[in-house]
Amino acid sequence: MCSYLLDELSRTIGARLLIMFHYDGHTYVLEPHLLGRNQQMQDCLLAWVTSCHSLPSSENAWNTFLLNKIEQLKATDDRFTKHRPGYDPYDNSMSRIYYRL
Repeated sequence: MCSYLLDELSRTIGARLLIMFHYDGHTYVLEPHLLGRNQQMQDCLLAWVTSCHSLPSSENAWNTFLLNKIEQLKATDDRFTKHRPGYDPYDNSMSRIYYRL
């Protein structure tokens, strides 16, 4: 896994910065909460989706994104201030947690 992506996502989680990226043909704006490795040994990001321009049904919900499919990651200047409902910092779908709120 690209260490730049892990470093940048860890930084945005710690600073509570909203991020934007392309994933499976869709553009997402997210609040990143947890970075880890799932049970299938894939590095992934757990985030609250604040908007998805081409897939509005996925907005205002939790989603997990595989890091190897994230393209054009950009940290915004906007911050979020609270955990979203249902956030579990000890998410049992992760075999290892690298960084979390």
